[in-house]
Amino acid sequence: MRAIVLLCLLHAAFGQVQNKFSWNGPAVTKATADSSQDKLCSNDQAACGCCLMQKQMSRMEEFFNMTAKELSQQLMNTKTTLNNIKKNRVAFSVALNNDNSMTCFGPFPDDRRIPYKQVFLNLGDSYNAQTGVFTVPRSGVYSVAATVYSLSPFDMPQATCAQLQVNGAVVAPLLEKNGLDSEDSSTVVLARHLKAGDQVTVSLQKGCNICDDVNHFNTFTSFLLYAAEQA
Repeated sequence: MRAIVLLCLLHAAFGQVQNKFSWNGPAVTKATADSSQDKLCSNDQAACGCCLMQKQMSRMEEFFNMTAKELSQQLMNTKTTLNNIKKNRVAFSVALNNDNSMTCFGPFPDDRRIPYKQVFLNLGDSYNAQTGVFTVPRSGVYSVAATVYSLSPFDMPQATCAQLQVNGAVVAPLLEKNGLDSEDSSTVVLARHLKAGDQVTVSLQKGCNICDDVNHFNTFTSFLLYAAEQA
């Protein structure tokens, strides 16, 4: 009796079963009924034990294949999610300059686009430091913020005046003109749906100026909140 059981164990251990596991990839296998084994089970307890062991191994093989398939699918979903996150990384933050002493831009006899030269962050390389233009790479809802600051002697007229623009159209003004001191500043922060290819800029209006140094009083920032074709 012991010899029969040992032979059955060796038979199962070396994989001498009808449903073999394929290591080339996950595959669902099913146990097949064997009438001869059922007959042996009723007549011989040793043969019955061997039969039950084979069925258990078949169930374990099926469970392993199903689990491996599910894990593979989860891995593919995770990779897809990570790729989407990488594609959606759009953000930039810049300042007018990084000079040790206060340096001003303007005034001019006409409106001028402000070229922010000091780049803190430019994920996606969508901001052009030479032109001051942020070109939207993906349609979606963006957070956009700008701060302007100017400094002039008390005996000169003072006004901070600029405009946040999208494709040349004014989105929000940045204006302060109080005449009570030598400093003026203004800030705007908004969320706006932008389409791929839109150009976002800050324009200095004629007769105004902005001034900056290592303290970075003049900044321009935007980042993608979420991608969307329509708001």
